[in-house]
Amino acid sequence: MKSIFSLKIAYVFPLIGLLSCESQMKKIEETKVEFDPFANHNGDIPDKTEYNGPLYKANFDYPKELPKINSSTWDKIADGKKLTLKNAGAYMEAIHDFVAKEMSIMVNEPKRWINSEEKKNWYNMAWAGQHFSKTGWDGAEPISGTLTGQVLRKEVFKEYGYNGPMQNHVTVYYNNVAAHTLHKLWKEKDPNGFYPTYTTEAAQFAQNSIIIKAAATDVTPEQWPVLKGTSQLQVYRPIVYGPNKTEKSKLQTLNWIQFDIIIKDTIAAPETGWVFATYIYDASSKGKTTFDRLTLQGVMWGMDTEINDGTSELTETFLNPKAPQYGMANIGFGNRLSGPIDVAKVGGEHADGKINKVFVLNEKSEPEGGVTYDMYRASSCLSCHSTASYPHQNNFYASPKFKLVYTDTVFHSKSEGWKTYNTNRPGNKLMPSVSGNNRAYMALDYDLFLFFALTNSGQVSHMPKEFRPTPPKNYNQKWLDKKSHPLFN
Repeated sequence: MKSIFSLKIAYVFPLIGLLSCESQMKKIEETKVEFDPFANHNGDIPDKTEYNGPLYKANFDYPKELPKINSSTWDKIADGKKLTLKNAGAYMEAIHDFVAKEMSIMVNEPKRWINSEEKKNWYNMAWAGQHFSKTGWDGAEPISGTLTGQVLRKEVFKEYGYNGPMQNHVTVYYNNVAAHTLHKLWKEKDPNGFYPTYTTEAAQFAQNSIIIKAAATDVTPEQWPVLKGTSQLQVYRPIVYGPNKTEKSKLQTLNWIQFDIIIKDTIAAPETGWVFATYIYDASSKGKTTFDRLTLQGVMWGMDTEINDGTSELTETFLNPKAPQYGMANIGFGNRLSGPIDVAKVGGEHADGKINKVFVLNEKSEPEGGVTYDMYRASSCLSCHSTASYPHQNNFYASPKFKLVYTDTVFHSKSEGWKTYNTNRPGNKLMPSVSGNNRAYMALDYDLFLFFALTNSGQVSHMPKEFRPTPPKNYNQKWLDKKSHPLFN
């Protein structure tokens, strides 16, 4: 069995109805699916006439032992205390400088980066490279290893010089400290990745775990001058809107716009354990390279739960007054941190012209007396990521509706529902389900990427037993049933 399942497993979905031997064999071939927890990309490779360069190679060689890194520069700034509005900017700049040697290559020289020696200490998520139709996961495209992001609504940046939709594509990396958690979760019980450790403990990240999320957009500098001079990268994806819309993937050139640094620091952020920061491209910067021109937009280390009027000054979010103003377009509720591509604002006009409005319930979470808005700032970095659980049990937004991306109904900021989303809690504590249907059993330490990857991996549990890889010795994890995990119904 090991030789068959060491890297991937073929699963034939059950067939319904009586088929002749010939037609049955044909049907089996048509429905054959291969699962590869450690796929480099989704296999949608362009013809050499369209692209003849190197293909992306992911890094799943997670450290088996917990590495140590030198955190003295930012530890000194935090001085053993919780961050403040006065030192949050300097604290994050120290971490920015720490990752600059390698991450500047990723941003400035993406073609060199994809298979470079500098990438060896940055790692990829398992169960994320492959395309999974059952869960709606597109996988990583094969050139730059990016993941498909949302299409932002048309008028989001209207006040800042661009009036139209845009799609972002992101790349996510874990430093060696964070990757040790990925080892515990994905490989400790099963080196082949089919049998993860389904426990909250396995999903907790160690101090100084660093996660990078970098985003590029399909909007050009000619369409939006704030992107002038930014470096570019190529991706192979369908064009999903507009007159050039395609069904099949096409080589696209994107422009870097956003760079997020997320660090586990239980001293600087004692209530949540995490500090989120967003850098955005600044065309007016005097920096020599794109990475140098990435300017800190803001830092967030807590929810400011008791500040719920939407106007009062926050104490756990710092916004840089010198950052480019377009960063405010998608800022979160009450000026909580959210990057320009992070869709904290809901409602508005779709790329196809469809209009969505947003209904805000009253303080008792009832419709009577609620208010309808064209667009509404409904989220933030931490409130969204605090929903991270497996299985997932809450909307990404403070909403009673279970719809992960975008919503048309949100809680009032003075309601208990809103408070549930905006309460500081450690990463090993689940956010309660606002519907009362508490079906999650893993708290994922503010990492939503883990939720998507675990959902993809859960497909193995719904395979007929004869097609499953042999579980490791003494593996006693209980598989999810379809009733508690409706994604597989």
